[in-house]
Amino acid sequence: MKIVFIGCVKIGLDCLKQILKDKGNVVTIFTLAKKYAEKTSGFVDFTSLAKTNKITLCKTKHINDKKNISKIKKLAPDLIVICGWQQLVNAEILGIPSKGVIGFHSSLLPEYRGRAPVNWAIINGEKQTGVTMFYCQPEADTGDIIAQKSFPININDNCGSVYNKSAKAACQLLHKYLPVIKKGKVIRKKNFSKRYRFWPKRRPEDGRINWNLSALELHNWIRALTRPYPGAFTYYEGKKYFIWGSRLSRNPLKCPGKSGEILKIRNKKNNSIELLVKTFDMPIYINNLSSEQRKLPLNFVRGKCFI
Repeated sequence: MKIVFIGCVKIGLDCLKQILKDKGNVVTIFTLAKKYAEKTSGFVDFTSLAKTNKITLCKTKHINDKKNISKIKKLAPDLIVICGWQQLVNAEILGIPSKGVIGFHSSLLPEYRGRAPVNWAIINGEKQTGVTMFYCQPEADTGDIIAQKSFPININDNCGSVYNKSAKAACQLLHKYLPVIKKGKVIRKKNFSKRYRFWPKRRPEDGRINWNLSALELHNWIRALTRPYPGAFTYYEGKKYFIWGSRLSRNPLKCPGKSGEILKIRNKKNNSIELLVKTFDMPIYINNLSSEQRKLPLNFVRGKCFI
């Protein structure tokens, strides 16, 4: 079974490694050209893996360009696997492989259909999510489901750790179901995604912190937007600060003060600081801060507020 692979982020790289580990016949890899990678969170370079396995690597900006379609037609793959790619493939590409085009979505479809499913799930305080392996259609996340695998979102998971879980689950699905696809024995499950909300794309400017939220809501916000994403941010004394980490207080008692007020400053051994900050209901610890200029001046003052 000849396979064309399309991907440009870590979950895609992990899935490609799994296919190769299982002796899959990957004839060509399409990935994002590095000069276009700046706006793609979590971009990884596929060059080394392609060279090691002597697979043709095609770097592009738009997968639906005529030259890419022409290449894929000449390759005449039996299957196209898409994982970690932000563009929808058009109907012409979908019609090329005899066994279809399969993709992965980091949610249990039809839940969290659309963009940034991991980020939205964490923001919303979900305790479980998963990965869906499905047949691609011209409209996003609407094709028949091949298989799904769920896993928990723990209270201190962040977008990075959940994506690692997603990658592991996707690899397990590939290992189990690629042989089923090859034999043409897939039992398709109808995907009713169109009945569910389509979640929108998140932009860097959407990450501003609202200190009037509860401590739990703020913890979810920060851990959902941390690296490799642009980050949750706030302002202090007119300067923009990014907050990459947080933890809930072990003593969740309400305390006086304004939302966003710095209640305590803790200097840590690695020359970093941790701040205890008032929220709508109870304090939250924030840590791993950086300024917009990437040089954090340690001049926070107890009693002053983030806004």
